[in-house]
Amino acid sequence: MTLAVDLDDKDRGGPAQPLLSVAGLVKHFPVNRGLMGGARSVVRAVDGVAFEVAKRETLGIVGESGCGKSTTARLLMHIIAPDAGEILFDGEKVGTAALDLAGYRRQVQMVFQDSHASLNPRLTMEETVAFGPRVHGFSRAAALSRAHDLLHRVGLDPSRFAGRYPHEISGGQRQRVNIARALALRPRLLILDEPVSALDKSVEAQVLNLLLDLKDESGLTYVFISHDLNVVRFMSDRVMVMYLGKIAELGPAETILQNPRHPYTAALLASMPSMDPNNRTQEAPLMGDPPNPIDPPPGCRFHTRCKFAAPVCSAKEAPLGAVGLDHAVACLMAIPGSGHPLAPALASEAA
Repeated sequence: MTLAVDLDDKDRGGPAQPLLSVAGLVKHFPVNRGLMGGARSVVRAVDGVAFEVAKRETLGIVGESGCGKSTTARLLMHIIAPDAGEILFDGEKVGTAALDLAGYRRQVQMVFQDSHASLNPRLTMEETVAFGPRVHGFSRAAALSRAHDLLHRVGLDPSRFAGRYPHEISGGQRQRVNIARALALRPRLLILDEPVSALDKSVEAQVLNLLLDLKDESGLTYVFISHDLNVVRFMSDRVMVMYLGKIAELGPAETILQNPRHPYTAALLASMPSMDPNNRTQEAPLMGDPPNPIDPPPGCRFHTRCKFAAPVCSAKEAPLGAVGLDHAVACLMAIPGSGHPLAPALASEAA
C-alpha cells in the first residue's frame, strides 16, 4: 500500500528557527575494569557539546581523529543514545510524542564514510534505494520508481546501474548510491560523515559538486564532517572545531579559516599542505598526540600541547564564549581578565 501523505514535513518554525538545536550533549563509553577490580572508567567521547544548525546551511565539523566528530554524528542520528543532553529538530524535542524517532529519521538521514560497508551486498542498487520507502509504507512499484528517479538524479543511469550489486560498481558510484538512499525519504537534514575521504580527488570533486547541487535543488541542510580543511572550506557556511570531546571554536567558515582565535584551530590550519615554495613549514604546528580521553587533563584540554599555555590553563576550563558576530571560542586568551597573560584586560582595568 502506498503512503497517503508524502513524508515531507512542513517548516514549522519559519526560517529564523534553527533546524537543529543541540544542548549539553554527552556520551561516555564505559571501560571494563581490570582483574583487580577498581573504579569503572569511561571514555569521554562527547562531553557537553552545544550548537545550532540553521535551515539550509552547512555546518562543517573538523578535528583530529578521536575528537568526537563521528560520535556526535551518531548521537544526532540516534544510532547511539546520548547519556545526557537535548536535541531539538525544528523546535520539537526528539524522542517525544511530538517527534518520535521514526518521524525524526524520516527527516534526518546519514551518509557514512565507508561506501562499501554501508551497503548490503545482497541488495541491488535499486533495492538499496527503495528499501527506506518500502519500510515507511510505499508500494514496491512506487518505491522502485522513486529509486530510479534518485539514481538518475545522482548521475547513475538506472538502465545500467539499477540491477547491479555493490561489488560491481566503483567507490564513487557506491557513494552516489548512498546519497540517493539518504534522499529517498526526502529528508530536510543530511549528516555526512567523511563522505569523500575514501575517494580519489577527481571523484571527490564530482561528489562534492553533486552535494552542492542537491542542496540548492532541494533546500537541504547539511552537517558535514571531515578532517580535510580544504573540503570544509569549499562546503561549509559555518565551522565547528572539536578537540577531545569538546568544542574549541565555532563560527562562520571564512572567519575561522582566515582568523582563527583558538591555538588548536590555528595549528590545524598551519598543518595544511601548501604548493607555495615560499610558505614552507619550518616547525611542526602541533606536537604530540591528544591526551587519553579516559583521563583528560584538567582545565583546558589542549593545554598539554599548546605553545601559549600558562599555569591558569591547567587550573580552569575556558567556557565557549563570544569573540565576534556568531563567533565563539573556548580559550582563556580570548576572555578578558581570565588570568592568562595574553588575555585582554577587563574594561574597568583598561579605563
